[in-house]
Amino acid sequence: MPREREKRKRLRQIYRWLKASFPTPYPTRLRFVKGTKRLGHQGYVTLAKGRVLVIVIDVKPSYRLYQCIDTLIHEHSHCSSWNHTSLDPYVGSHSSNWGIEYAKQYSAYM
Repeated sequence: MPREREKRKRLRQIYRWLKASFPTPYPTRLRFVKGTKRLGHQGYVTLAKGRVLVIVIDVKPSYRLYQCIDTLIHEHSHCSSWNHTSLDPYVGSHSSNWGIEYAKQYSAYM
């Protein structure tokens, strides 16, 4: 249990840094789950009520911290590159805008 708490604490710290350094066009929140229903994904972005993008990160004990950090940066890049005029349920997957945002955020983290 303490390792899981430390993992979540570190991910929240990195999330706050990402929010401050790379603002998103819409408000975002961070949520942790153990075992997602979407098989094969360690994280995803979903749309919540009130025009809020929610970054969901799977923090199963079998996932190492660096995997969760990489997933957090990946999903935050999706939020940063979301430039739709309206928040529709479709999120463009890995476009060139997303790639640029991911490269900026990952290199700043490293």
